[in-house]
Amino acid sequence: MTKIIGIDAYAVHVPRLYVDMANEWPVIRAPQLGEESPEKLRGKVMSGVGLRKMAVPDGHEDAATMAAMAAKRLIDESGIDPADIETLAIGTETTVDQSKSMAAYVLGMLETHYGKNLQHVGTPQVQFACIGATYALEAAVNQLRAGENKRPYSIVIATDISKYPLRSAGEYTQGAGAVALLICENPRLLELEPGITGTVTRNERDFFRPNWSSTAVVDGKYSIDVYLDCIEGALSEYSARSRARRNGSAPSSIYGELDHLLFHVPFPRMAEYAAARVFATLWETDPAFAPVLHEVRATLDSPDDRRELQRRLVKTEAFKTEFERRIAPSLELSREIGNVYSGSLYLAFASLVEQAATQGLELQGQRVLFCSYGSGASAKVFSGRVAPRWREVATRVRYGEELRTVADGGRRVEIDVAEYERLHGHVEVGSDAAIIGPPRSVVPPRGEFVLARLGETTTPKLTDYGYRYYAFTA
Repeated sequence: MTKIIGIDAYAVHVPRLYVDMANEWPVIRAPQLGEESPEKLRGKVMSGVGLRKMAVPDGHEDAATMAAMAAKRLIDESGIDPADIETLAIGTETTVDQSKSMAAYVLGMLETHYGKNLQHVGTPQVQFACIGATYALEAAVNQLRAGENKRPYSIVIATDISKYPLRSAGEYTQGAGAVALLICENPRLLELEPGITGTVTRNERDFFRPNWSSTAVVDGKYSIDVYLDCIEGALSEYSARSRARRNGSAPSSIYGELDHLLFHVPFPRMAEYAAARVFATLWETDPAFAPVLHEVRATLDSPDDRRELQRRLVKTEAFKTEFERRIAPSLELSREIGNVYSGSLYLAFASLVEQAATQGLELQGQRVLFCSYGSGASAKVFSGRVAPRWREVATRVRYGEELRTVADGGRRVEIDVAEYERLHGHVEVGSDAAIIGPPRSVVPPRGEFVLARLGETTTPKLTDYGYRYYAFTA
């Protein structure tokens, strides 16, 4: 009998600092970016891109501290014993070490905090742009299905800091955060469906970060095209495997079986582009929506102009209604946080669950399609069904409330552009003369893991030059 494996719980950690994209930032950036006015830039970012706020790591934070905070929260809220963890895997493209797995640093933080020896825990790091966490999740799930775990739980963490050059087109698609997933048998939240994953991998140059650079290089429009092509290819394989799994008895339309569609969200508007491609693909064979697609196609000068078909499709009432029902709830958190790279798909899942719990909607038994993507490029499409005890998990936390400002009862602190640029411009440097460690924090850390210092010693007795030392501040 196939084991039921899936996501039992999740936890999100977001830096307290943020830049409000409606305030000072567009006023300063509009002339620098050659925009007509701050109002035009503000509209471009908030309506065109879909971002309201951009999370910014403080001086004591990095991808490892965010991962440790998400893991700590997951452990505490789930009430599990850390000793019952078999594997702690991290997916990231913001690695803190060119050799050592970030997961080992995180495990060390958890060992110190909980006072437990966790040397039995496996600590892999998976790096493949924004799809790394999905590959880590796939490995953790398959290990459990194969019966290789000696302990009941695995934790998968997606953690990243999205960073682009100041005054560039990518600057307003930055963000930071971590999402931790608890994986086990008979999960309370989501039961992952086995055997029907679709995968596509291509050797592409749409997005990459050279070893010498602290910021990514991206070919924006080309990257979007690669994203959409890869998702479409992976969806095609997913659909074929779904039909084969049922010996051809599946209905002609996969779309009719899906209740929610989640996408990798580098910026919220990207979900609309992805939905247009996916709807245009799946509606072809769906009796309810094929007429809509055919009607739009009839208005084209060239019936094969797929780009124009998608542009016109998003303007139809059918698209707007379906998008609002199946996709929009998953975008609320990303609008307030920005791009979290490998965590964006799982932040979308957290957003869906929170929105359903807040609005009193029922998710039990509903089918969720996950469309994961990482530049460079690879896509995976997989699915799961919401488990009967999902609300038990969902009602514990309201991340939307935490994303309010301190003045409004939340935990976030707005910073001005000068402070943001100071943090953004800081680069850790090592040389024979000195080492530059973490920058000064805006908000003194309290009750969190911090990057305390970088090692500065090279002697016959001790060599730790550049090593990262972490601590927990009470």
